[in-house]
Amino acid sequence: MLDQSYIKTEAGRAEIKARALPLSRSTRNLLLVLDGSRSARQWLGMVQGVGEADIAYLIEQGLIAPGAAAAAKPVAAPQAAPAPQTQASEVQLDYQQLYAYLSSQATKQLGLMKGYVFALEVEQCHDLAELQKLAQSLVERVQQSKGEAAAAELRQTLGLPA
Repeated sequence: MLDQSYIKTEAGRAEIKARALPLSRSTRNLLLVLDGSRSARQWLGMVQGVGEADIAYLIEQGLIAPGAAAAAKPVAAPQAAPAPQTQASEVQLDYQQLYAYLSSQATKQLGLMKGYVFALEVEQCHDLAELQKLAQSLVERVQQSKGEAAAAELRQTLGLPA
């Protein structure tokens, strides 16, 4: 169980917004930052105050699910020639793809704390336009923290113009 990677389910994303279950602060933090990029064991080492029982509880409640397929195949921009864009900053991914990609990239690109804050911002987006603005913001943040090369790679993955 701990060597498996997990992703948030729709119920997990809904729980983050609704706060309906009596989750401890540390368990809620784990749910918020958890994505398919790391194993459960790695996440437990990064989020203080959580253990194997918290992972089991999140699974039992249907808030997370094994993410082997999602982790093995990262979301990427379409391989076909991109359709003409209506705006220069428009991302070529649909809502679900962009949501999954931004969620998985938050801690990878920004580190644990800033990634946590960014994950909160992703959860607050209600439509594709909001996610697209946030994607552009991620590129800007990556450019500031990691430089132009990392930002250019992220722009290319998202299908943003240089």
